[in-house]
Amino acid sequence: MRKRLQNLYLPALSNISGGNSISFEAVRLQLLANNRVQIWANANLSNGELVPISLSVTITIERRCRLAFCEPKFEADSVPESRREISQTLSIILVEILDRMVDLERFDLDGITLRLNQLETQEKLLIFSGYAQIERIPANS
Repeated sequence: MRKRLQNLYLPALSNISGGNSISFEAVRLQLLANNRVQIWANANLSNGELVPISLSVTITIERRCRLAFCEPKFEADSVPESRREISQTLSIILVEILDRMVDLERFDLDGITLRLNQLETQEKLLIFSGYAQIERIPANS
């Protein structure tokens, strides 16, 4: 996950970064009730400037194979007032990146399909239920 949050060059970031890369660092997650997750991070704007990010999202399952990060809520109280506008923009971009990150189809092996039926947050646990469909055992190389 860390690699996919570093040295990003995205069109949505070019106005903020002046064409330089942006990295999301020191990412922390806390599971909440009702499949919500609190996310904190720092956006490093390549010039050494760090912008704090604080938001919460709901995690859902899409197409039984992808985790989706929905209903983002920017937590303005956790960010200095002078940084709120840029932090809110960066929060939305971070959610878009995370939303594309976890897709079980990327992990499908030759002859094996993974699927999720449901997920649930319970205190400090994120519990998945699903199945693996094995059509054939992959051959060793």
